[in-house]
Amino acid sequence: MRKLNLENYVNKIRTNEGFKDVEYFTKDSLIFMMFDRRLQLAGTKLLEQNILAEKILKAGKEIILEEAEYNKIKMAIDTFTGCGREEVELVKRVLECQEIDIEEKK
Repeated sequence: MRKLNLENYVNKIRTNEGFKDVEYFTKDSLIFMMFDRRLQLAGTKLLEQNILAEKILKAGKEIILEEAEYNKIKMAIDTFTGCGREEVELVKRVLECQEIDIEEKK
């Protein structure tokens, strides 16, 4: 299992007036990447991806992912080519996503 931080973060961007703090919307950006056309999602895979997207939207500041769910997100991050410096934190969070042990209750 993996624990992924979904909290928004702040990027500094340069404007004509100097630097400005801009909030980066983590969940929205992650979900956008998860539906990149290069993933060639069709039928069942598209619906499975949407179930994961809904789970992310409903989550709080973090989400616990099964390994298969994490791999879907990682594949999206590895496939999406429109990233810039603003996405460095998001990509880092996904690629360095903490592995956790969860014991099943008997």
